[in-house]
Amino acid sequence: MKLPGAIAVAALSLTFGAHAFAQTSTSGLTRAQVMAQLQQAQAEGTVPTHDDDYPPTAAEVARNRELYALEHGTQDAGAVRTAGTPAPAPAL
Repeated sequence: MKLPGAIAVAALSLTFGAHAFAQTSTSGLTRAQVMAQLQQAQAEGTVPTHDDDYPPTAAEVARNRELYALEHGTQDAGAVRTAGTPAPAPAL
């Protein structure tokens, strides 16, 4: 009597345990969209920030924009192109 009960408990626990690890929802964003958002946040100067300085101060945002412009060779770090958006026309 104990063996059939143990088998039943094991079968039920395996069945319900598998559903606990199943992923039922997705975030709705693709990897490319997340990377584009990250690049835009870096260009705007809001990433990276220190853990104890959130939200970032205006001085830190300005410093991050300057570092981004130096690293990527852009004049205006706030005008970064993201995936799927056309580049702005050059000023004449």
